[in-house]
Amino acid sequence: MDLKNLIKDVGIFVLITGGVFYGLPAVLSLALNTAYPIAAISSNSMWPVLERGDLILIEGAKKDDIKIGDVIVYEVENGFIIHRVTKLMDESLITKGDANTAFDQPIKYDKVVGKTINLGDSPVAVPYLGNITAFASR
Repeated sequence: MDLKNLIKDVGIFVLITGGVFYGLPAVLSLALNTAYPIAAISSNSMWPVLERGDLILIEGAKKDDIKIGDVIVYEVENGFIIHRVTKLMDESLITKGDANTAFDQPIKYDKVVGKTINLGDSPVAVPYLGNITAFASR
């Protein structure tokens, strides 16, 4: 293989890889109706259902779509929290991490980014893949 073909092959590889890493989230955003279609689990608060390093898929959810027991993603000042819904109220809801002892402060519905895509009653999670996205975002 000569240098010209090697450069061409590397260029094609970089384009395809870039397209997957940057294009896939955009396609998922449209398909799942949320600006944040994937998330990496960065703590053990949802253990044993979700573990640090898992990658989850998120679908957009409105107030009427959310039920007690759903695992939701919501915005906070410095990022996102992924916890289970424990109580629904008119203007807000309460969540708690499965491994936590304390309930979270009430969250207004407009802070909810979405809820996890589930297979049966459990969130779909790809183990370890979240570590890559967490590392890449640093």
